[in-house]
Amino acid sequence: MPLKTDISANKSSFWQRSDQVLPLLVQLSAFLFGALALTVPSGYSYGPALLLLASLYFVGIKRAVWRLPPEFKLIGLGLLLYFIVMAISVWLDGGKMSEIDRASRAVMAAAMLPLLAFVPVRLPLFLLGCGVGALLAFGSAIYDKFILGYGRAFDDVMPIQSGNIAMSLGLFCLCGMFWAQKKGKLAFSLLMLLGAFAGMGASFLSGTRGGWVLLPVILLTIGMLFKESLYRKRAIAMIAGILLCGGGLIAQPQSGVEARIEQAQHDISQYLDKTNLNTSLGIRFQLWQSAWQSFTEKPLFGWGNHGVRASQKAQLARGEISQFIYNFNSHAHNQFLDEMAKRGVIGLGALLLMLLTPLFLVKRRLRQHHDADMHCGAALLIVTIFSSIDYCFSQAFFGHNSGITFFVASLVMLASVVFGEHDTKCL
Repeated sequence: MPLKTDISANKSSFWQRSDQVLPLLVQLSAFLFGALALTVPSGYSYGPALLLLASLYFVGIKRAVWRLPPEFKLIGLGLLLYFIVMAISVWLDGGKMSEIDRASRAVMAAAMLPLLAFVPVRLPLFLLGCGVGALLAFGSAIYDKFILGYGRAFDDVMPIQSGNIAMSLGLFCLCGMFWAQKKGKLAFSLLMLLGAFAGMGASFLSGTRGGWVLLPVILLTIGMLFKESLYRKRAIAMIAGILLCGGGLIAQPQSGVEARIEQAQHDISQYLDKTNLNTSLGIRFQLWQSAWQSFTEKPLFGWGNHGVRASQKAQLARGEISQFIYNFNSHAHNQFLDEMAKRGVIGLGALLLMLLTPLFLVKRRLRQHHDADMHCGAALLIVTIFSSIDYCFSQAFFGHNSGITFFVASLVMLASVVFGEHDTKCL
């Protein structure tokens, strides 16, 4: 009898320790996600990996307790559908398992939802991680550009992907600055101000023009979401500081920003008058035309990752694309057109469902609640989706581990801030 009592006591103590450790792991994961995103190789994956392991453990020990709120079910459904469509496409195309590796990040994110539904990410820790990560990214960008003399910051890795992630970190910090202002946290708002400048500055130094296209729209959206804070003198002063510092950075010839903008104008001019079609933007325009042509030939479920080469070969034979473009054999440098060519309207629909479902859910939540943390989380979620759409216009952003991991991890972490129970008694 005493032996049974001891075993029961040990089990009870084990569960209690688990209930204390899991919330700590969630918050540590949220901090590491932003802090390490561009600090170390594949840094964007460490926080999500830790969170995934914690969630799988939670599901295993609490399988009779947890229930997903409806918003989490819909977000999870969007993530799983995206993966399923990708898997079916690869199977029909005779592809390899490795081709669904990136899409599997969506499944991993869906597996994080059970834990996040009951142990939501704490907004200050998420923002703190983004601030630290943005500052470290800016330091790395300065070192690459001005010390090592690279043409673009992050040139030794992936300047486009890294520049886009840096921009997101900066935009997250901008939202965090308004939140901290509303909360009366002056020191934290100053950190967020520095993070906003640092993240966007790192993006500018990377020369990633695709991340700048919808930037005015995103900034306007942030302004509308925090319009009450815009009238405060302190907020106005901080925004003016960002604009002045940002303008000063862009105006510096060494930054390369002005040169990148002029190069874009020159590329478009050469493409339109057909003097040189194979400039950076000219290649993109040709790839977009090729992807659209492939889509019109198989609009329902597309050609698949390998089958699309047959369509491109026919385009080459008809003289619709050059040998150079045919040999490029990568992606369409546009996530939406790439999905359309390879997976048709079904693939595009799955992608849009994953992107847009959270927007409708957030819009409804904003009408129902006015809590400051929830409001900032909603703004961050909206920024995540808008900025990802922006990146997808000129890059297959989800075609890289960094892009898909950063998006889905941001999505589920911020969904927990907006839709989570904020009560861990159920654990």
